[in-house]
Amino acid sequence: MTFIKCERAHVLLGNTPPQCNNGDVTVRFLKEANINTQNRAYQREKVSTVKWKQDLMRTVLINTYAGIPEIHIRVLDPEQFEVVDGQQRSTGILDFVNGEYSLPENFVVDGMDCSGMNSQELRDTYPSLYERIMNYRISCKWYQELTNLETAHLFINVLNNVNDMKPQEIRNAVLGPYSDYVRDTGRFNPHELFTRITEVKGNTEKEYLKYFSKKFTLGGRMEVDEWLSTLLYMKEKGFRNGITNDLHLKWVQEIQNKGGKYENKYKDKKSSNDLLNFALALMKATPKEFKNNLNPLRSLIMVLYAWDLKNRFSGAINPQKYTKAFWDVYTRWSDTNLGLYKKHTMFEKDDQMPPFSELFGGKNKVAIGTMVKVLDMEFLDNLEEFGVIEWDSKETFSEADIFQKWEEQDGKCFYTGEPLDEDDLHGDHFIPRSWGIKLGGVTEYHNLVVTSRYHNLAKGKMSGEEYIAYLENQKKDAA
Repeated sequence: MTFIKCERAHVLLGNTPPQCNNGDVTVRFLKEANINTQNRAYQREKVSTVKWKQDLMRTVLINTYAGIPEIHIRVLDPEQFEVVDGQQRSTGILDFVNGEYSLPENFVVDGMDCSGMNSQELRDTYPSLYERIMNYRISCKWYQELTNLETAHLFINVLNNVNDMKPQEIRNAVLGPYSDYVRDTGRFNPHELFTRITEVKGNTEKEYLKYFSKKFTLGGRMEVDEWLSTLLYMKEKGFRNGITNDLHLKWVQEIQNKGGKYENKYKDKKSSNDLLNFALALMKATPKEFKNNLNPLRSLIMVLYAWDLKNRFSGAINPQKYTKAFWDVYTRWSDTNLGLYKKHTMFEKDDQMPPFSELFGGKNKVAIGTMVKVLDMEFLDNLEEFGVIEWDSKETFSEADIFQKWEEQDGKCFYTGEPLDEDDLHGDHFIPRSWGIKLGGVTEYHNLVVTSRYHNLAKGKMSGEEYIAYLENQKKDAA
């Protein structure tokens, strides 16, 4: 970690500001220099209020004895710089200079009434005050040759009080493509799953997530990022193993550091989005009477257990059936009158199992293992009833079987009866594989018909009988 004297920083920035000491720069310098003040990694979710910014301007213009706390800037290369700490302070002043808010009412400076003025009005009416702002000095420290890991350490462990930071705010400061994905998907360009709605009651506004319980509190502390990153970690590491803040942070660091899985690019964006689409379908399908149960941990377990079932049985999940069954299990095994839990012990322990609802107090291995134990007892003997559509693990037919079946079809398409070129042979499931094993969607010779690429794609999830009827109707419509 290297400190740069302010004079050297001026050279790097291509500016020649007035004399300064200890890295001080003027507001004018901050405005004109090419410095990134919007790096999302160092931004708290809570955006500074207009009142907070106005108070900042009061310090600049009136309380000259009180200085703006030091700003820390990272030098990326001779033309790229970013504020590591002090973004809200620097942008709070620059936002006024750029005309994004006005001074408060009853704002008088040295006998000059500036009440409600924006920067342009102040410049035109009281140019000396405008210049006071532009020449106001802010102490800065400049850093060069910092790695992403060193920068994260600087922000988290040196410049900020870790005790005042939520675990996700700490993880957020770990630079890299995975962290970028979490921020963007959770907040800046959110997935539909994280759609927010605003409720207005009197003079107050409160934000909620549309598809979660209102008990999923949004307090401006990266709660959505937390849920998303926890989901991805538990999918990657196996949700039965549980999660701790230390393990979560270590994983986020390791996968983005040099040599890490996502050093240069987040390679699992598609699979992560598939999981979120899957989660969205479950949230939408949750019976209305159980919507209030969709707090962070309960929703995580509901999604991750369904995802696990889908992969265990190489199949699909009927969202309506699954969610109804999941919450039915939750209700019955939480009922103290039924007492189903009293006959069982905790996962890998001899302790008495508590009501199912009480297991959701933590994310440790024992608690989650016990949840899975209960769900497995209920689900595995009733897969179809609980919405699990088991697919044949074998996805495609062999070339030899396809060729043999083609010969049995006299070299013709099964669906049209037209001659079928040997170079355009495609094996099709007469009963679609997506229908599941129980309905006959198996990858076995008796369920094989040979058709063209066109008809294989056009048939989609229709059965062979449905597709034949579809083609007949097309002929009638054409006639």
